[in-house]
Amino acid sequence: MRPSQGLQRGSVMNGAGDPSTPGYASVRGAARIALDEMPVSRIPVVPIAYRNAAELLRGVRGAGVPNGWQGGMPFTYHVGPGPVVARVAVATDTATAALKPIWNTFGTIRGAERPDEIVMIGAHRDAWGPGAADNVSGVVSVLEAARAITDQVKAGMRPKRTIVFATWDAEEWGLIGSTEYVEDDSLRLLRGGVAYLNQDVAAQGMRFGAGGSPSLRSTLRDVARAVPDPSGAGSVYAVWRRATVVSDTLEPPMGDPGGGSDFAGFYNHLGIPHADWGFGGSGGVYHSTYDSYAWMTRFGDPGFRYHAAAARVGAALLLRLANADVLPYDYVEFARTMRRYLPQVERGFTARGWTTGAAPLAAAIGRMETAATRFAAARDEALTTSLAPPARDAANAALLRVERALTRPEGLRTRPWYRNLIYVADENNGYSNMVFPSVNEAVRGGDRALAERELTDLVARFDAATAAIEAARGALSR
Repeated sequence: MRPSQGLQRGSVMNGAGDPSTPGYASVRGAARIALDEMPVSRIPVVPIAYRNAAELLRGVRGAGVPNGWQGGMPFTYHVGPGPVVARVAVATDTATAALKPIWNTFGTIRGAERPDEIVMIGAHRDAWGPGAADNVSGVVSVLEAARAITDQVKAGMRPKRTIVFATWDAEEWGLIGSTEYVEDDSLRLLRGGVAYLNQDVAAQGMRFGAGGSPSLRSTLRDVARAVPDPSGAGSVYAVWRRATVVSDTLEPPMGDPGGGSDFAGFYNHLGIPHADWGFGGSGGVYHSTYDSYAWMTRFGDPGFRYHAAAARVGAALLLRLANADVLPYDYVEFARTMRRYLPQVERGFTARGWTTGAAPLAAAIGRMETAATRFAAARDEALTTSLAPPARDAANAALLRVERALTRPEGLRTRPWYRNLIYVADENNGYSNMVFPSVNEAVRGGDRALAERELTDLVARFDAATAAIEAARGALSR
């Protein structure tokens, strides 16, 4: 979809928020570290179109590259040197306005019964160009969900929990707007953050996809069953299921929360469950000038029907979470998802020749699944009766502790800001996902003693999460 002069923009900063305020909020008057202390790239980087790349590569001689290194240009690649010579002029704006203000926006509907418990939905407002898909589509999904729920409030139907609608600034520069908000409001979010729902590229095609915390996946699937697909071929879920061609015993695959979008501060830093979804298609316009209204109306989503469907999913999911008597987390699915990652840990230890295995972690995950199964049965039974408010509140408070228990306040040893011990962005690739990062990073680094300590620590974290699930069941039983 991109012509030879088209290029893809992007950030080369793989950090966490404003580099001048590492680990704390970048607000007016905040102390800032010096530029030479900031963890930012010191080598200028600029994207170029493949037409310009061809001009450089054609003039490179020397030995030919191995077949596996041959690229997509219609000529043989060589390793050099020259004889082509390139002159590059570099200009930066560090001397003019290196520090620029950014703005997040919020709309809040205060909960009628549990106002301190918060369900939030957000989308980044900035873009590398027109940004019709990335991320006007996400922003309008949030705005439409806000409009629909506000209409209900005006009609006298206020949600039980507080709902916050957000648009973030400077996501493309390194998740800056959302990260700084999370750092600024972390105490309130840790106490009452129920879920963060992220809308990043909500619509650029007809194929539904979703992901996020395993604890929210069953609820997201239930909502998708209730929303009609714009194709007219059934619900969003039914069309999604047919498109993925899964067996009767399986669900459509859902993505894991690695990095690269605004959920990172909520999930990777604080352990607040998150979900994301959208309608995808051919993505050849990504981060380019061609991600425009003209492209969207002709190819991406003519009629904006899938934009509307994404907003319907968002509004329904917000209300499901905000009005649930007992929070609808599914820790049976969470535990079963965790079990799928155990072979990777085993392979890592075996490849290093270490005798330590993942058996203790497998046992801890098994204990979580057992507790989660008992809790699910207790919740189903409790919801058929008149649930006493003290029991309900105690159960919900315990449920909020489950995934917080799977974070570590001091963070990963390689990156202290990242506290989540289940999923995190790979330290070498902000878009890639790493599972059980504290253990797998130690294995990758070849440090056996550290890997064994981290495995023991992770087992203890799972047992703490299991204890919170048991506390929730106990509250409902009382």
